[in-house]
Amino acid sequence: MLNYGGFLYDGEELAENTPIHSDSLGIEKLEALRLIMQIGYRAPFEFALSANSFNEVRQAKNASYLRWAYDVLDHWNVCLEENGLPQENTRGLAAIESDSIGYLGSGDRMLIKDALGFGCDTFLTMENKLPRNGPHLHKVLGLRVESPIGVWKRIQPWTALFH
Repeated sequence: MLNYGGFLYDGEELAENTPIHSDSLGIEKLEALRLIMQIGYRAPFEFALSANSFNEVRQAKNASYLRWAYDVLDHWNVCLEENGLPQENTRGLAAIESDSIGYLGSGDRMLIKDALGFGCDTFLTMENKLPRNGPHLHKVLGLRVESPIGVWKRIQPWTALFH
């Protein structure tokens, strides 16, 4: 969102040398994210930022990325102050350590655990590998793990209600 904000929010063209082109699904994911963000103006949703996700940003050692993350964190903290702590997904938290999802790396496991703790219904990722396990993770944890393409396919039938 930081690197492609012009495309996502203002319809700017992407340069041919943009790193997203190295991902075979990159443009499709960005286009889906752009559409999701358009719907977000009328049917808002919140991006949760956990301590673990913030630490990942900090480790990137990119000042612009860190400033952006602070902005997102500030907004998330306001949401928490206004609405209180969300109800955690206790079923998912109980299952996150199960052997049936032993294929998750420790980093992904921590971030997904944070999403469960925040009561998120969707874990949105630009990765290609993790969403392949999305159906199984949803069954076991009750959390959708999807790329923007998957989220868009799921919500697209109802988007006319918000245009």
